[in-house]
Amino acid sequence: MSARLPPLLLLAVLACACRGTRASTPLFVLEDPRGDDHGDGQLSYPLREDMPRGSLDLLSLRVWPEQGGTRFEATFARPIVAPWRRTVDAAGTTLADQARLGFYTFNLDVYVDQDRREGSGSTDTLPGRQLVLAPDSAWEKALILTPRPYEARDMLRKLWREAALVEAQRTQGSLGEAAVKAVEAEVEQRLDTRVFFPTRVRVAGATVSFVVPEAFLGGPARASWGYAVAVTGATLNQRVALPAFLGGVTTPAERGVAVMGIAPGVSQERFGGGRVGGGAQSPVVDLVVPEGVRQEDVLGPALPPWPAVVPIPERSEPESPHEKP
Repeated sequence: MSARLPPLLLLAVLACACRGTRASTPLFVLEDPRGDDHGDGQLSYPLREDMPRGSLDLLSLRVWPEQGGTRFEATFARPIVAPWRRTVDAAGTTLADQARLGFYTFNLDVYVDQDRREGSGSTDTLPGRQLVLAPDSAWEKALILTPRPYEARDMLRKLWREAALVEAQRTQGSLGEAAVKAVEAEVEQRLDTRVFFPTRVRVAGATVSFVVPEAFLGGPARASWGYAVAVTGATLNQRVALPAFLGGVTTPAERGVAVMGIAPGVSQERFGGGRVGGGAQSPVVDLVVPEGVRQEDVLGPALPPWPAVVPIPERSEPESPHEKP
């Protein structure tokens, strides 16, 4: 004879089950063509067995409502490579120790335009992406899925701090301790409110999912917002040399946040297919673009502004044959 749970305990079990149940229909889906993981058309993968062609080829981004937040699920053309338990330095650190979220070869950037107003928000992407969003796609929130989120956040803080100090020195002249602290506080507030590095991550086959709390987005994600989605190769080790203020602040060359670069020729450490001469080339491998826009054009030598995609929400029920459009 099976044991019966007391009524209060039964209600608690049912409540937990309901909280853990995900909606059967996503809020919306962004789809991307298979086989376009070549950047501007010339980008080639590094000479590495753990990064075969297709491993950074984004096929879809599904967005689901979840209690207290929103779940984003990205699916790639190949199964996601798990970090190996091999040592990477003399101290015995393993790749799995460095990349504890279950992946290590890619970054996924999602720039969210919440107000859909031209001139409102930021058109710059994170350092190293070499991309600029269209003015009517400027973002208010950025979701940056990366193998080492805490280190990437520290890197972004340092780069934003450098840039902010350069600008403050340009407008105010020499900076005292109070002025430097004010700049640093402004950078920290910008980082906290505008950029989210997920740490609740799950990898299953070719899909990686992460949760963004409502407190960051101001509620669940909406299909009426614009989304600009990019995939880059990831690097796990980066260093930033802070400027020496005794000699004044100088404008640093752009350095990337956890992003693998691109250059001419072939290598194990970067993407190939880099152009010789001209402006900086974007190392973005795959890009989600609206219908009628070519990824190769957005990432090409001309680098036109990148328009975000406004998705079509998924229907929770099949459309009735008698329903009017």
